[in-house]
Amino acid sequence: MMKYRIIYAVLWLLTVIAYSMPWVSVNGKSFVGWNFTVPFSITYVIGIVLGLIVLTVKFKPITMTIVAGILMILGVAGAMFASVIGGLAGLMGTEMKTEAGMGFAFILSIVYTVAGAYIGKKMIAKKT
Repeated sequence: MMKYRIIYAVLWLLTVIAYSMPWVSVNGKSFVGWNFTVPFSITYVIGIVLGLIVLTVKFKPITMTIVAGILMILGVAGAMFASVIGGLAGLMGTEMKTEAGMGFAFILSIVYTVAGAYIGKKMIAKKT
């Protein structure tokens, strides 16, 4: 059904936007999620790609969406780990703080996992 594909596309696009928002600020310079891709949040990118596969070819939308969402959550967790390590560098005179994009991406990853799976189920449901 086309309306569910559009809703899924908007949800997927929000995850990409969240990854493009500032996640961390170091000495006043902002870094977006893409700056954490290797090695800490590569799973977020894999989740984005899996979500795009679901969107374009509708291959196992429920399972793939849940896996993609979990990978996104793990990607944000990896970036949080990196920011904690970076925060320890603060002991050496570097000022590092977490930006809103990381929290938004984490919340959106959870929403994507749950709502995306429901929407994926609706995308493959046969019209009665």
